[in-house]
Amino acid sequence: MRILTRYTITSILKTAIVTILIFALILAAVELFSKMDQIMHSSVDPVRLVEYIILSLPEYLMMAASISLLFSVTYFLSTLSANNEMIPILNAGVSPVRLRVPIIVLAIVLTALGFLFQEHTVIAAATRHDELETELFGASSTRDSRNIVLTDEDGYLIYTRRFSESTGVIYDPVLVKSENGIIVQRIESDRARYSEEKGYWIFEEARVYEVDGLDVNTQRVDELEVPLFDPEPRLFRTQNTTIETMDRDTAIDYLERLASSNHQAWQASATDYIRRVCSPLAILVLMFISVSMGYNFKKNVLLFSIIQSLSIAVIYYVADMVFSIMGHQGAVAPVMTVVAPLLLTVLLSLVISFLGRKI
Repeated sequence: MRILTRYTITSILKTAIVTILIFALILAAVELFSKMDQIMHSSVDPVRLVEYIILSLPEYLMMAASISLLFSVTYFLSTLSANNEMIPILNAGVSPVRLRVPIIVLAIVLTALGFLFQEHTVIAAATRHDELETELFGASSTRDSRNIVLTDEDGYLIYTRRFSESTGVIYDPVLVKSENGIIVQRIESDRARYSEEKGYWIFEEARVYEVDGLDVNTQRVDELEVPLFDPEPRLFRTQNTTIETMDRDTAIDYLERLASSNHQAWQASATDYIRRVCSPLAILVLMFISVSMGYNFKKNVLLFSIIQSLSIAVIYYVADMVFSIMGHQGAVAPVMTVVAPLLLTVLLSLVISFLGRKI
């Protein structure tokens, strides 16, 4: 049994690795050719261009992994059937279920590795890739964020014209504090900096407006400390990026703040975040599809098996797209955009497999 298990796993992995690399390189080549006109008409540093291409590969590897493993498992099982290798395996007392158990275990392991790879490699590479794309083909700098609005759980709302990542300073901030929906304080400042030692923001050249009933008291302060206003500078830095490229802690903090200020925006962002976190589940789903399919075709086993598996894979991706749109529009809960396509596809593959055994 160890020999058969080793043969199963190595055969699937060999085909999968080659297929993943081919798909990833094709996707990278397509992206490169789409930028060819800009490359030819601008002085792009070749070293940075190579870095740009390399940084795109982790995301493309994840995109190609699920469909490549679907093909790999289908190719392996259909080859066993087409070459009559299943006959000696079954005569040796190995049931079809026992043959598929190592594949299910492999799918679980690869899905777990996909989660780690997604969070620790793909996100970082995609962030740097986007920054490099802007520097090479777009704006001259990606270090500054502009026109940022943040809310705080202590009742603060801040607007700032610009955040400089290199200095960690926000410029022309306007900080408004409200209690029970009523504005009680407004602070205008030339700049503000975050004190790492104290853990909150210090406003320089501040004009403070205190609302007291119908009166407004005004004062000017050279350095105004606001201990209750303590969002970390990274929240200002990431406002111009999508939640798909935020690190996990920043994304969770951002969603918590967004939930209290704009539920519609939170629904869309929460959907994107959950889909990003659960994207490696596609590996498990598509490998399960391949395992559950029947391979008892009389002729052209490989061709019909691949068509059968890819047909269900298309259904999965269509369902995934439909529920994603519904999640962004608030028609379903964000978590259902992942769970519903998964359950639908698994049930469909089981039904087709059951009907195939009856025919």
